[in-house]
Amino acid sequence: MRSQKMKTIFVVVCLIIIAAAIISLLPSGKKDTGGTTKEAETVSTEPAAEIETTEPANDPEPESESAKEIEHRSGDEIIGISEKDISDLRLVYYESVIDDVTGKWRLSVMSEDIDIQDYIYSYYNNYFKDDTEIHGIVNLSSNTTARINCTAGMLFVTEYSYVDGEEHDAKLLYSGTPLKSYIVYVDNGDIEKSEE
Repeated sequence: MRSQKMKTIFVVVCLIIIAAAIISLLPSGKKDTGGTTKEAETVSTEPAAEIETTEPANDPEPESESAKEIEHRSGDEIIGISEKDISDLRLVYYESVIDDVTGKWRLSVMSEDIDIQDYIYSYYNNYFKDDTEIHGIVNLSSNTTARINCTAGMLFVTEYSYVDGEEHDAKLLYSGTPLKSYIVYVDNGDIEKSEE
């Protein structure tokens, strides 16, 4: 079972590397290709036929469609899909955490009666600017704090019991009792239970 899990992780990492290589070959290197096409049209003052033959906007579309069509994983380890939209919630986002010496910690605070694992995938897509960041989501309604970090195309999430005032001090953050851990895949939001 552990061998199969390692094979799965290896395949996911390889796919991410391949996707990154393909994206780096694109003219803008960004997911939004609409601006790239317009820039090419405004910059080019000569034949429109040249723009039509290169058609940089047509290449990324099949990629983004295939990214949306990534098959969901199956098996005993997969416990769900993180598919709810974080913008449906009211949260306060902080670019930094008091007393954070790394400069990489980010924090969100909310008071909603929800299961945060359903929103992790959307949170990652909306709030992570860099995969070296470590994000915390304090939920004052459920008295939990979720710690999220990204490695090799996977979001490793641990939920802790909330410690009074931890949102105001990096030294207290994540000091509660661990409640559960899971992995959310960044390619499609699959949630996999994690060995604790």
